Amino acid sequence: MPERNDPAPAAVPRCRTRTDAAVAWTTGHAAELAGVAVPLIGGVLFTPWLDLVSVVWAAVWAVNEIRLRRTTSTARQFAVATRPAQSALTASAAPAGRATEDTDRKEAKA
Repeated sequence: MPERNDPAPAAVPRCRTRTDAAVAWTTGHAAELAGVAVPLIGGVLFTPWLDLVSVVWAAVWAVNEIRLRRTTSTARQFAVATRPAQSALTASAAPAGRATEDTDRKEAKA
């Protein structure tokens, strides 16, 4: 059970997880997902001809994503190459009882 003096979990810096990336992608592509899903559901419920709208929308979306990925490949490679490595466990997130006097780390001596 956390004590009242513990820092809030949001105050501890952390790396982006796969779940965070998936949620960000889903929210960023909500319009495209709706453009494919709504006609697809309408095709199941009303008439199969609405499925053609879904197929056309999915094709346009795929072409746009491929074009976007090709035009931004240089920028994405540069961003990955220049990003400093970040540890998932920082000194502030380390348990207090783990620091010993026989280490040379600044965090352990403080």
